[in-house]
Amino acid sequence: MSASLVPVYRKFQSTMVSPCTLGAPCPACRAHAPCRDGRPCKRCRRGKSWECERASPAAPAFLVKVAEAIRLVRDGLASFIHHNTALRLNYAKLTHLRDRSSRVDPSLIFEYVIGVRTARVAIDKGWGRTAAAS
Repeated sequence: MSASLVPVYRKFQSTMVSPCTLGAPCPACRAHAPCRDGRPCKRCRRGKSWECERASPAAPAFLVKVAEAIRLVRDGLASFIHHNTALRLNYAKLTHLRDRSSRVDPSLIFEYVIGVRTARVAIDKGWGRTAAAS
């Protein structure tokens, strides 16, 4: 990933992926298993959550340039996460079509062909503008 691009996560998108949820947990996750079951420890009650040793960042919704990321934070639309290396949006409707239009997959192409409105708008308005500009 380029240093000039910052990953952006939607408001309710998971930002970390851990293999501990599937099977053998790491020591930190094993110690905090009762906290997830509704019996939080003293540290968790104070709002200091633990960090899994094996967790890694999830795939972001999209990437923005550093200047755009700083503008989003200054405007109050996003906040820094992952030790100030990524953004989480504070407003859920900010990325209405953006994350859909930034990914090309077979389901989006199929929806475009059968005439789904959101797919048509994402392709015609999102990609059409960049193709005409170049």
